[in-house]
Amino acid sequence: MDADLKKKLQISLLVFIVIAGIRVGFILYARRDTGGGPKKPETTYSSNMDDYVTPHKIFPYNVESAKKELVGKPMWVKTGNVLPYYPYDAATHAVNFKRQVGLLPPVAKLQVKDVVLARDAAPPKVGEVTVVQKKIMAVFEKAGETGTFAAAIGSNTSDDYTFTANDNFFFEDPHELYKHWPADVWSAIDQHQAKQGMSELQASFALGANMSASEGDYGNRTIEFANAGKPVTVTFEKNKATTVTQGKGQ
Repeated sequence: MDADLKKKLQISLLVFIVIAGIRVGFILYARRDTGGGPKKPETTYSSNMDDYVTPHKIFPYNVESAKKELVGKPMWVKTGNVLPYYPYDAATHAVNFKRQVGLLPPVAKLQVKDVVLARDAAPPKVGEVTVVQKKIMAVFEKAGETGTFAAAIGSNTSDDYTFTANDNFFFEDPHELYKHWPADVWSAIDQHQAKQGMSELQASFALGANMSASEGDYGNRTIEFANAGKPVTVTFEKNKATTVTQGKGQ
């Protein structure tokens, strides 16, 4: 090997080593620790995530099929402060419609014990022809209250059964269905309190579905929640509560 070729090879090798060193240095710089250890990705909440929640539904067609769907399982109130519930006498299998206990509060957990047909209307008078309609009642126990109660999940006329359970109840824990909501929001919901920053859906989970709304689009209006006789008025902008006021709106 002559001297010129040997010199050229040495120069080429040196250039390669320099380029490789620069590349390694750049990679190490890009991966440098800027302090504080590895950062965890921040979890942010978007109300659009609610659109992907698909609650489980039931499809009973008579009382027996409703029993198979519900008895021995929990359900949670979806339309809070709307549905009345009544005492139930397990010994006589009777619902006492004359004594309403109250309205089922939002997100209340109910343990279903039975499903029965019950009639809350007075029997027809002699000679009077009436269509007999019965209510399909879910019999349940409720945490924090002693006794057994019943609330309507549909109606029955002759061989026709109409169920409203999917409209009024969850059959999965809403805390899990909406687990993307922040912990402080769920804490307020469980205490039946609205707070600034809540969406309309979150506020309805806290205060119930019995409400009246001002003009405006969903998420950009003022809503007065009846809240079981303790009204709360909430104003929303861009689907976030900006003001929460105890009492009726002016």
